[in-house]
Amino acid sequence: MLLRTQPDIHAINRLAERAAVPPFCPEKNMRVLIILLLFQLGLGTANAQTLLQVAQRDPDALPDVQVSRGSKDIASAWLIDPTTRYTHFVRGQNYEAGGLRVHLSTGQVLTLRLEKQFVFEDRTARLADLDGDGRDEIIVVLTSAQKGAALAAYGVEEGKLVLKARTPFIGLSFRWLNPAGIADFNGDGQLDVALVQKPHLSKVLEFWTLENGEFIRIARVDNVSNHHNGSPFTQLSAVADFDKNGLSDLATLSANYSNLRIFGFLNGRLKEISSTSLPAEGIGNFEIKETTLIIPLANGEKFELNF
Repeated sequence: MLLRTQPDIHAINRLAERAAVPPFCPEKNMRVLIILLLFQLGLGTANAQTLLQVAQRDPDALPDVQVSRGSKDIASAWLIDPTTRYTHFVRGQNYEAGGLRVHLSTGQVLTLRLEKQFVFEDRTARLADLDGDGRDEIIVVLTSAQKGAALAAYGVEEGKLVLKARTPFIGLSFRWLNPAGIADFNGDGQLDVALVQKPHLSKVLEFWTLENGEFIRIARVDNVSNHHNGSPFTQLSAVADFDKNGLSDLATLSANYSNLRIFGFLNGRLKEISSTSLPAEGIGNFEIKETTLIIPLANGEKFELNF
């Protein structure tokens, strides 16, 4: 079984260097075998903590590695190769990701490294089946040094990670977009991606769907932001059925961060469900606990919305 797979041996060797192994197995080839067996025999069903620990042992992983867990063809995914070659640094951290690594449900490990003129201006390799084919796409912010950011979807084809679709690049260097949520927002049975184009400049909320291998924009609205420039907190948004109509909605902030704005679709068209003034600017990652939305505020308090 081990010989029939085609794992990324270089990645496994690097993982082995950091693996926690028993003292009676000091030889490097034994450590490699242990890591390979872990991938082959159970990480697809491992809990989130185990997956995070494996990624944290990866010497190529980002310092603040975030692991996405999947239940389809991809068991887990994370970003690798921190690089300073693109100096936008919107999160206040002096690196971006130069590559992507996934662990498939079969045990195979795949790695993709970008060409030097690109980075993943992101921290999360999101997993979602955008085209409904039963396999997950990996959704990330792909940035060109010359043309700025785009939303990109990668997939596994013939044992390789390949770019399946992307939105147009913004068009200028040092221009970014921030994903806001993934759900079937318009109720057509297919997952959509919400994002904010240039959350520090034009501040436009957009919804995109994957159709015939291309990203198609299905809605947009102005005066929205989900990130403060220089902040490590990128999840100033949340997805839930806030109006109880059976469809997923998106909660995020106004352009001045002082209002909570909630959007949803009705009969295929985007509408604003509500706009609520906050006691202070929203600054931290949104959190949902059961039926309560929690927003950290600049005054140190937390705003709560029950729905």
